Amino acid sequence: MSSPASQQSAGPTKVGRPSASILLLAYNHAPFIEAALLSALRQDAVGYEIVIVDDGSTDGTRAIIERVLAREMPPGIGVRKLLKERNEGLVAAVNSAMAMASGPIFVMMAGDDISLPDRLTRTCRHFEDAGSVQLIYGEFVKVDEEGRILSRPASGDRPRRFSYDQAPLGRIYASASPFGASAAYRRELFDYFGPMRDGTHGEDNCYWVRALLLGVVIHDPACYVQWRQHGNNLSNFSANLNCPEWRRRHLHWMELHATMSPQWFADIRLAAEQGAIGRARTWRLRWAAAREDRTWALEASSLRVDPWLRWTRRALDLLLLGRISSTLKFFRLRCSRRRRERRWKLWAKLKSNPGE
Repeated sequence: MSSPASQQSAGPTKVGRPSASILLLAYNHAPFIEAALLSALRQDAVGYEIVIVDDGSTDGTRAIIERVLAREMPPGIGVRKLLKERNEGLVAAVNSAMAMASGPIFVMMAGDDISLPDRLTRTCRHFEDAGSVQLIYGEFVKVDEEGRILSRPASGDRPRRFSYDQAPLGRIYASASPFGASAAYRRELFDYFGPMRDGTHGEDNCYWVRALLLGVVIHDPACYVQWRQHGNNLSNFSANLNCPEWRRRHLHWMELHATMSPQWFADIRLAAEQGAIGRARTWRLRWAAAREDRTWALEASSLRVDPWLRWTRRALDLLLLGRISSTLKFFRLRCSRRRRERRWKLWAKLKSNPGE
């Protein structure tokens, strides 16, 4: 949670019970925070609040936030701020924002992205349509530091529903694709499961599973956000196939994805204890959580060409889950430079054009 030295305040405009809370998380986003905050203030919905958490920025981000709020504050919008004196990381920032928020829906937003004007309206409409829906996410356009469009949203004409009732065996996300930049969650997920554990996992990886444990995830094919690509973004950085730095950062990103299961195990255990899931689903999801971690770990080890002892240990971890075909695939990847280069080419394409 927040440090004792953090500064917390309410904004100049207060509303009653808000229809939703936009959680705007900023850290050294000075070049982008004004556009991000203005897009939150200019939603075509009414009666919502914005919860701003600055996670110890040192580049003037919070001064820009104060300047924008002093200049432009539409009526009927509440603002709460938490200005941390030191950087505590994404998990702590999200936990703090959710604890401060008072709306029934949490709309996630980063300080370097731009929400389209109808994002909040579309999000709330989906939640109103079905009480079983716990999570909504939309499409995006990728933009560069100057706001130039780099990719178009994926095509689609109707929302898709994801649930564990229909999920293939071993799919911890029920075949959905976590994308936190456009996500919104029912506050019930925070109230039920509590703050996230400390760790390097992303909030979307955690909340996707939480949402599926209690209900349904909806993917809206409409565009919700402009997703910013820049050098300091962990997940959305330029994919240059022949750049060693890009490959190093991508391997780090993969290793982070190999550390998710402790959070999932805790949430699965709580859902089982509360009777939200039965014994068979509990076993199945624990297996899927371990499978996800160990698959990421072995692919990273294979692309990095780890020493055989380290690689073999990770391979055995995956084999113990019965993943023989995946282990053999990564063995061939570890042994063949041509296969590794082909895999790197695929990752570069996915990072550059995720909608394809």
